[in-house]
Amino acid sequence: MGIIATLLSVFIAIGYSISLHYEKAIIAALCVFLVTSGGNILNDLYDIDTDRVNHPERPLPSGEIRTGSARVAFLLSYFIAIGIGFPFLGIIPGITVIGAEILLFLYETRLKRTGLAGNSVIGLLVGLIFIFGGIAFNSFYKMIILFVMAALTNIGREITKDVQDMEGDKDRETFPKKHGVEDSMYLTVSLVVIAVAVSFLPYIFHIFSFYYLVVVVPADAIFLYSSLLVKSGPKRSQKYSKYAMILGLLSFMVGEIA
Repeated sequence: MGIIATLLSVFIAIGYSISLHYEKAIIAALCVFLVTSGGNILNDLYDIDTDRVNHPERPLPSGEIRTGSARVAFLLSYFIAIGIGFPFLGIIPGITVIGAEILLFLYETRLKRTGLAGNSVIGLLVGLIFIFGGIAFNSFYKMIILFVMAALTNIGREITKDVQDMEGDKDRETFPKKHGVEDSMYLTVSLVVIAVAVSFLPYIFHIFSFYYLVVVVPADAIFLYSSLLVKSGPKRSQKYSKYAMILGLLSFMVGEIA
């Protein structure tokens, strides 16, 4: 999804001339893939103890992959992203790559245990994925709305994941542990409602045509439905939010083409 989001953000930024800059677009997508992969590997390394309770089937707690191999994969992902970011994309995208990596590292080592602040960092980083392609081509104003939508919905998704993992989160003061599952659902619903309201702005400001609404409205409906499942079925909530994200990406593609 990170690769697709990056290529889509390039397409929204420069239109059909993406065919003239496909090498740079692919490198931007590869940077996002590597940073995201490195962040997920780092997350699994730090969460290996809690995953033995919450997700014992994952590669590290199940013993399918050794921690030493995971560390090597993490370092390679981060350093290769930096190595291709600066020379092929430029200074600003390269600094963005380093900044994202530092935030992911700080999240795992410090911010994760702070609850909502940690959730917000991840939401902002996911939103950054949807704007990075535009940053690489110095044309990202259209994606600011997509950035806001992605950030808000993913903060809600992170809260939902904390609801799902409450049993194994022994050393974390997450929002659900501090305020309860019901308040977590209310906050998630509120964030999604704001994101849904924001989703109409591209049409209102004539950035996209009516065809954008045809696709984004069902995506909004699925997001709202997923937020209402936080209390009764957090795992199902996450699944539906992924579907909504894919449909949301498609709506921006349709809006740009049509």
